[in-house]
Amino acid sequence: MDKRIIRTRHAIFNAVFDLATEKDLDKITVVELCERAGINKSTFYLHYKSINDCFQKCFDFFFERILEFGKGIKYEEMSVAPEATIAKILDATEQNIIYVERFKNSVIYDAAIKSVKEKFVAEICKENNLNLKDNYHEVAKITFLIGGCADIIMQMTPDMNRAEVEKIMIDVIKRK
Repeated sequence: MDKRIIRTRHAIFNAVFDLATEKDLDKITVVELCERAGINKSTFYLHYKSINDCFQKCFDFFFERILEFGKGIKYEEMSVAPEATIAKILDATEQNIIYVERFKNSVIYDAAIKSVKEKFVAEICKENNLNLKDNYHEVAKITFLIGGCADIIMQMTPDMNRAEVEKIMIDVIKRK
């Protein structure tokens, strides 16, 4: 993809999250978003059909990055020796901390975090061929792990002490 396109989309993405920390999404206008992103309206409409299309694509991008990570999580490894999985989760969090903070402070956080957790659990279950009917305990453990990890990370962001969070998460998984 062309560097200019990447730069423009990155600016729009940042502007969406910045504005979402200040006001409801339905109050954000294309003009306001363009001003914040440093682009003009015609550039905006080259990339998006509408403001809602823009919001959807920005949040889809954020969620896809999270869900992509779930594809590499193996249930057995996570359940028995969670250290490597926790380290990967925290690495991904640290690499995307600016977006995590913006998401946490956005007006859509409460509604979206539930969806993110559910999709992340579904992705891990799919990756490990687990389903609720046949693998109730495994799915419940994954649900608890993801929900707990997400809540710990979000509560401790932006002043996250990695060692402390890592210990808490590992102890919870190992039931200490």
